[in-house]
Amino acid sequence: MKNAPVAIKKFSGLLKKLGDVKPMEFPSADDPIAVLVMSFLLWESTTEKSLAAYARIMEQVVDFNDLRVCMPHETVEYIGPRYPQALDRAQRLRAVLRNVYLREHAVNLTKLQGSGKREARKYIESLEGIVPFVSSRLALLSFETHVIPVDDQLRTLLIEAEVSDNSVENAELGSWLAAHVKAGDGPATHAALQHWVDEQVGSPASTERKPVSKPKGPVKRSKATA
Repeated sequence: MKNAPVAIKKFSGLLKKLGDVKPMEFPSADDPIAVLVMSFLLWESTTEKSLAAYARIMEQVVDFNDLRVCMPHETVEYIGPRYPQALDRAQRLRAVLRNVYLREHAVNLTKLQGSGKREARKYIESLEGIVPFVSSRLALLSFETHVIPVDDQLRTLLIEAEVSDNSVENAELGSWLAAHVKAGDGPATHAALQHWVDEQVGSPASTERKPVSKPKGPVKRSKATA
Protein backbone atom coordinates (compact mmCIF):
# COMPACT_ATOMS: atom_id res chain seq x y z
CA MET A 1 0.00 0.00 0.00
CA LYS A 2 1.55 3.31 -1.10
CA ASN A 3 0.19 5.44 1.76
CA ALA A 4 -0.68 2.94 4.47
CA PRO A 5 -1.47 5.40 7.32
CA VAL A 6 -4.01 7.26 5.19
CA ALA A 7 -5.44 4.00 3.85
CA ILE A 8 -5.91 2.61 7.37
CA LYS A 9 -7.69 5.78 8.46
CA LYS A 10 -9.93 5.74 5.39
CA PHE A 11 -10.75 2.05 5.91
CA SER A 12 -11.63 2.61 9.56
CA GLY A 13 -13.88 5.51 8.58
CA LEU A 14 -15.53 3.43 5.87
CA LEU A 15 -16.37 0.61 8.27
CA LYS A 16 -17.88 3.08 10.73
CA LYS A 17 -19.95 4.59 7.93
CA LEU A 18 -21.18 1.20 6.77
CA GLY A 19 -22.15 0.24 10.32
CA ASP A 20 -23.19 -3.19 11.50
CA VAL A 21 -24.64 -5.48 8.85
CA LYS A 22 -26.01 -8.85 9.85
CA PRO A 23 -24.27 -11.58 7.83
CA MET A 24 -26.58 -12.98 5.16
CA GLU A 25 -27.85 -16.48 5.82
CA PHE A 26 -27.02 -18.27 2.60
CA PRO A 27 -28.39 -21.72 1.68
CA SER A 28 -26.48 -24.71 3.12
CA ALA A 29 -23.89 -22.45 4.75
CA ASP A 30 -22.59 -25.41 6.77
CA ASP A 31 -21.55 -27.29 3.59
CA PRO A 32 -18.20 -26.12 2.17
CA ILE A 33 -19.19 -27.14 -1.36
CA ALA A 34 -22.39 -25.09 -1.12
CA VAL A 35 -20.30 -22.15 0.09
CA LEU A 36 -17.92 -22.71 -2.84
CA VAL A 37 -20.76 -22.69 -5.39
CA MET A 38 -22.40 -19.67 -3.75
CA SER A 39 -19.07 -17.84 -3.72
CA PHE A 40 -18.62 -18.41 -7.44
CA LEU A 41 -22.07 -16.95 -8.06
CA LEU A 42 -21.40 -13.96 -5.79
CA TRP A 43 -18.01 -13.20 -7.39
CA GLU A 44 -18.33 -10.06 -9.56
CA SER A 45 -22.08 -10.10 -8.98
CA THR A 46 -24.55 -9.17 -6.24
CA THR A 47 -26.21 -10.98 -3.37
CA GLU A 48 -29.64 -10.76 -4.97
CA LYS A 49 -28.49 -12.13 -8.31
CA SER A 50 -26.39 -14.89 -6.75
CA LEU A 51 -29.18 -16.15 -4.51
CA ALA A 52 -31.56 -16.28 -7.47
CA ALA A 53 -28.97 -18.09 -9.60
CA TYR A 54 -28.23 -20.58 -6.81
CA ALA A 55 -31.94 -21.37 -6.49
CA ARG A 56 -32.24 -21.92 -10.26
CA ILE A 57 -29.25 -24.26 -10.28
CA MET A 58 -30.58 -26.32 -7.39
CA GLU A 59 -33.91 -26.68 -9.18
CA GLN A 60 -32.11 -28.27 -12.13
CA VAL A 61 -29.54 -30.59 -10.52
CA VAL A 62 -29.86 -33.53 -8.16
CA ASP A 63 -26.78 -32.61 -6.11
CA PHE A 64 -23.36 -31.00 -6.48
CA ASN A 65 -21.96 -34.09 -8.17
CA ASP A 66 -24.64 -33.63 -10.81
CA LEU A 67 -23.54 -30.00 -11.16
CA ARG A 68 -19.93 -31.20 -11.58
CA VAL A 69 -20.78 -33.10 -14.76
CA CYS A 70 -22.85 -30.30 -16.26
CA MET A 71 -21.23 -28.75 -19.30
CA PRO A 72 -20.53 -25.02 -19.01
CA HIS A 73 -23.24 -24.11 -21.51
CA GLU A 74 -25.77 -26.00 -19.38
CA THR A 75 -24.78 -24.06 -16.26
CA VAL A 76 -25.03 -20.84 -18.26
CA GLU A 77 -28.59 -21.82 -19.19
CA TYR A 78 -29.40 -22.35 -15.50
CA ILE A 79 -28.04 -19.00 -14.31
CA GLY A 80 -28.99 -17.10 -17.46
CA PRO A 81 -26.76 -15.97 -20.37
CA ARG A 82 -26.93 -12.35 -19.17
CA TYR A 83 -25.44 -13.23 -15.80
CA PRO A 84 -22.12 -11.36 -15.35
CA GLN A 85 -19.25 -13.29 -16.94
CA ALA A 86 -21.60 -16.25 -17.31
CA LEU A 87 -19.45 -18.57 -19.44
CA ASP A 88 -16.15 -17.89 -17.66
CA ARG A 89 -17.92 -18.37 -14.33
CA ALA A 90 -19.45 -21.68 -15.45
CA GLN A 91 -16.14 -22.95 -16.85
CA ARG A 92 -14.27 -22.13 -13.66
CA LEU A 93 -16.96 -23.63 -11.42
CA ARG A 94 -16.89 -26.86 -13.39
CA ALA A 95 -13.07 -26.98 -13.29
CA VAL A 96 -13.02 -26.53 -9.51
CA LEU A 97 -15.71 -29.14 -8.82
CA ARG A 98 -13.97 -31.56 -11.17
CA ASN A 99 -10.64 -30.99 -9.47
CA VAL A 100 -12.19 -31.63 -6.05
CA TYR A 101 -13.64 -34.88 -7.38
CA LEU A 102 -10.31 -36.00 -8.85
CA ARG A 103 -8.58 -35.37 -5.53
CA GLU A 104 -11.24 -36.70 -3.16
CA HIS A 105 -13.19 -39.17 -5.34
CA ALA A 106 -16.27 -37.26 -4.21
CA VAL A 107 -17.60 -33.73 -4.39
CA ASN A 108 -16.95 -32.76 -0.79
CA LEU A 109 -14.29 -31.07 1.30
CA THR A 110 -14.87 -32.86 4.59
CA LYS A 111 -11.17 -33.82 4.68
CA LEU A 112 -10.25 -30.17 5.17
CA GLN A 113 -12.51 -29.75 8.19
CA GLY A 114 -10.00 -31.67 10.28
CA SER A 115 -6.93 -29.89 8.96
CA GLY A 116 -5.25 -26.65 9.99
CA LYS A 117 -6.31 -23.28 8.60
CA ARG A 118 -3.10 -22.80 6.65
CA GLU A 119 -3.33 -26.25 5.12
CA ALA A 120 -6.99 -25.74 4.18
CA ARG A 121 -6.28 -22.38 2.57
CA LYS A 122 -3.32 -23.76 0.61
CA TYR A 123 -5.49 -26.62 -0.66
CA ILE A 124 -8.31 -24.28 -1.69
CA GLU A 125 -6.02 -21.83 -3.46
CA SER A 126 -4.49 -24.68 -5.49
CA LEU A 127 -7.80 -25.79 -7.00
CA GLU A 128 -7.94 -25.44 -10.77
CA GLY A 129 -10.09 -22.55 -11.93
CA ILE A 130 -10.31 -20.88 -8.51
CA VAL A 131 -10.16 -17.08 -8.14
CA PRO A 132 -9.02 -15.12 -5.05
CA PHE A 133 -12.52 -13.94 -4.07
CA VAL A 134 -13.89 -17.48 -4.08
CA SER A 135 -10.94 -19.08 -2.28
CA SER A 136 -10.93 -16.33 0.35
CA ARG A 137 -14.67 -16.47 0.97
CA LEU A 138 -14.61 -20.26 1.29
CA ALA A 139 -11.61 -20.12 3.65
CA LEU A 140 -13.28 -17.40 5.74
CA LEU A 141 -16.76 -18.88 6.07
CA SER A 142 -16.04 -22.62 6.12
CA PHE A 143 -12.58 -22.85 7.68
CA GLU A 144 -12.41 -19.75 9.93
CA THR A 145 -9.40 -18.34 8.10
CA HIS A 146 -8.93 -14.63 8.66
CA VAL A 147 -9.07 -13.03 5.20
CA ILE A 148 -11.47 -10.64 3.50
CA PRO A 149 -12.78 -11.66 0.03
CA VAL A 150 -12.09 -9.03 -2.64
CA ASP A 151 -13.23 -9.06 -6.26
CA ASP A 152 -12.80 -6.34 -8.87
CA GLN A 153 -16.06 -4.68 -7.88
CA LEU A 154 -14.96 -4.20 -4.28
CA ARG A 155 -11.40 -3.30 -5.29
CA THR A 156 -12.72 -0.52 -7.56
CA LEU A 157 -14.86 0.90 -4.76
CA LEU A 158 -11.98 0.78 -2.29
CA ILE A 159 -9.73 2.62 -4.74
CA GLU A 160 -12.41 5.27 -5.17
CA ALA A 161 -12.69 5.54 -1.37
CA GLU A 162 -8.87 5.96 -1.17
CA VAL A 163 -8.54 2.80 0.90
CA SER A 164 -6.39 1.17 -1.79
CA ASP A 165 -4.60 2.01 -5.02
CA ASN A 166 -4.05 0.44 -8.43
CA SER A 167 -0.80 -1.21 -7.38
CA VAL A 168 -2.54 -3.68 -5.05
CA GLU A 169 -4.13 -6.82 -6.50
CA ASN A 170 -7.24 -8.51 -5.09
CA ALA A 171 -5.58 -11.27 -3.05
CA GLU A 172 -3.04 -8.90 -1.49
CA LEU A 173 -5.78 -6.37 -0.75
CA GLY A 174 -7.87 -9.03 0.98
CA SER A 175 -4.98 -9.93 3.26
CA TRP A 176 -4.27 -6.25 3.98
CA LEU A 177 -7.89 -5.58 4.92
CA ALA A 178 -7.92 -8.60 7.22
CA ALA A 179 -4.78 -7.35 8.97
CA HIS A 180 -6.73 -4.28 10.06
CA VAL A 181 -9.83 -6.12 11.27
CA LYS A 182 -10.15 -8.24 14.39
CA ALA A 183 -10.14 -11.95 13.57
CA GLY A 184 -13.62 -12.51 14.92
CA ASP A 185 -14.97 -9.61 12.84
CA GLY A 186 -14.02 -11.14 9.49
CA PRO A 187 -17.47 -12.48 8.49
CA ALA A 188 -19.23 -9.29 9.63
CA THR A 189 -16.73 -7.13 7.72
CA HIS A 190 -17.22 -9.22 4.61
CA ALA A 191 -21.00 -8.85 4.99
CA ALA A 192 -20.73 -5.07 5.37
CA LEU A 193 -18.44 -4.69 2.36
CA GLN A 194 -20.64 -6.96 0.23
CA HIS A 195 -23.72 -4.94 1.24
CA TRP A 196 -21.83 -1.82 0.14
CA VAL A 197 -21.03 -3.44 -3.21
CA ASP A 198 -24.68 -4.51 -3.64
CA GLU A 199 -25.82 -0.93 -3.10
CA GLN A 200 -23.18 0.69 -5.29
CA VAL A 201 -23.40 -1.72 -8.21
CA GLY A 202 -27.10 -0.95 -8.54
CA SER A 203 -26.63 2.82 -8.33
CA PRO A 204 -26.67 5.15 -11.38
CA ALA A 205 -23.03 6.07 -10.74
CA SER A 206 -21.98 2.44 -11.20
CA THR A 207 -22.56 2.71 -14.97
CA GLU A 208 -19.72 5.24 -15.13
CA ARG A 209 -17.19 2.78 -13.72
CA LYS A 210 -15.03 0.68 -15.97
CA PRO A 211 -16.24 -2.93 -16.44
CA VAL A 212 -14.57 -5.41 -14.13
CA SER A 213 -11.74 -7.37 -15.68
CA LYS A 214 -11.51 -11.13 -15.92
CA PRO A 215 -8.81 -13.00 -13.98
CA LYS A 216 -5.54 -13.23 -15.85
CA GLY A 217 -4.90 -16.50 -17.67
CA PRO A 218 -7.19 -19.30 -18.86
CA VAL A 219 -8.77 -21.92 -16.67
CA LYS A 220 -6.21 -24.65 -16.05
CA ARG A 221 -7.11 -28.15 -17.11
CA SER A 222 -6.02 -31.33 -15.41
CA LYS A 223 -4.61 -34.14 -17.54
CA ALA A 224 -6.60 -36.64 -15.52
CA THR A 225 -10.16 -37.45 -16.52
CA ALA A 226 -13.21 -37.62 -14.34
